[in-house]
Amino acid sequence: MIKGIYSSEAAMRPKMARMEVLANNLANINTTGFKRDRVFVRMLEQSAQAAADGRGDMTGVTTGRYIDTTAGSLQQTDNPLDLAIDGDGFFAVQTPRGTRLTRNGNFTLSTEGVLTTSEGYPVMGVNGAIRLPERDRLDVRSLSVSQSGEVVLNKEPLGQLRIMVPERPDALQKDHESLMFVDQSERLLDVAPDRVNVRQGFVEESNVEGIEEMIAMIELSRGFETDQKMIQSQDATLDRSLEIGRV
Repeated sequence: MIKGIYSSEAAMRPKMARMEVLANNLANINTTGFKRDRVFVRMLEQSAQAAADGRGDMTGVTTGRYIDTTAGSLQQTDNPLDLAIDGDGFFAVQTPRGTRLTRNGNFTLSTEGVLTTSEGYPVMGVNGAIRLPERDRLDVRSLSVSQSGEVVLNKEPLGQLRIMVPERPDALQKDHESLMFVDQSERLLDVAPDRVNVRQGFVEESNVEGIEEMIAMIELSRGFETDQKMIQSQDATLDRSLEIGRV
């Protein structure tokens, strides 16, 4: 009976973790460049690692997360500062915490003429930050970005966007909203310009499928309620057994 309660509780824990992830995904459904999280369940590889307290191997049930890097749809904005990557790769961004990767190409210009994210982080080029001269008199309509990521202003090359990918895609971690990073032990690789496909005047939407996430949330809620009822039923049966034992 006790093991049955533990089994129900173990089944609830992954559901709680997944519910939290689904809620966060839905909250960012309109966040440009956002990549949804996924949850997977892990089991202990060796049953000897499980505690001998009546739970059996139920204590070995844990959850993990990974980032779904599937591309979102591209939305045309006709803003020369909006960029999207059609294919593999991430824009490299310089932050106080180090290099970050993003698919959010909703860029702007700082007062110094530096191409930045909406949070103010410089967008990295192969030779440093992309800087546009004469910010006060600049007409952004004269700015063009080629498919390979070359930034040109009035036919004058200003730099090459740095497009990068993690050596191990599963090493990606979330920093803040659409910013991602890898640990220092992991490597970031530059994507060759001939393999880059940058679209100017477009932004990439979130890859969250609202209907799919809502259906999954409803199913989880029902499953969670079922597990709760099972625990309540087993607890009531246990109480009755104890009452019989007292007679």
